[in-house]
Amino acid sequence: MPVDPPARHHRRLRRVRAAALLVAGLLWAGPLAPPAPAAGPCEPGLVERVQGAYQAITSFRGQFRQTDVEPSGRRTEARGTIAYRRPGRMRWEYAPPHEQLLVTDGTTVWLHDPLLENVTVQPLDDVTRGTPLAFLLGVGSLADDFTCRAPTAPPPADGLRYLELVPVEPIPTLAFIQLGVEPASAAIRALRMVDGRGGSRVVLLEGLRTGVDFPEGHFTFQVTEGMEVITK
Repeated sequence: MPVDPPARHHRRLRRVRAAALLVAGLLWAGPLAPPAPAAGPCEPGLVERVQGAYQAITSFRGQFRQTDVEPSGRRTEARGTIAYRRPGRMRWEYAPPHEQLLVTDGTTVWLHDPLLENVTVQPLDDVTRGTPLAFLLGVGSLADDFTCRAPTAPPPADGLRYLELVPVEPIPTLAFIQLGVEPASAAIRALRMVDGRGGSRVVLLEGLRTGVDFPEGHFTFQVTEGMEVITK
């Protein structure tokens, strides 16, 4: 059955919101995750090593691969580029066929959907506090914002060491996050985010280069004439 354009746009909007959900500090609200099951302690010293290794980075550029798995088992894959500069600047650019841009200059976050020709604008402080995004932006603390525990969900056998983090303050749609780090350097190479309904998102970071210079304006977004602006 043919799908009318408004219906296509509506589904596209849902996909865009879902794609940016946890990367953007959980912009989309949903049901609270159930209490986390009891588990043993985290590997001693691992949180501090990961925090220290990430804070030592001033900037990086690379690629990412993202896989979303719904509770039904349906999988959606996306890929793109990621850029970061301390303090608080980040840019996630999704490649076709899921084009979208999420960028923050450390004060404001923009989510641009080229298909719908709109951009959602929100103060960064409103969406980062106590979330994975706060840590990725270099302004959050894993030890303060999360409780580390032994993994309750088996991590992949990919040679990385995984730590499982539960938010201290409940976050809509997020039960826990797993960080996959290189054993020797504690550098982050994988993020797995699990919601309270059995869905998950895995983001793999690849080809990262540190100490990168970026052109002026790389971490801002320019609204063009005729573009719909949605503020929150």
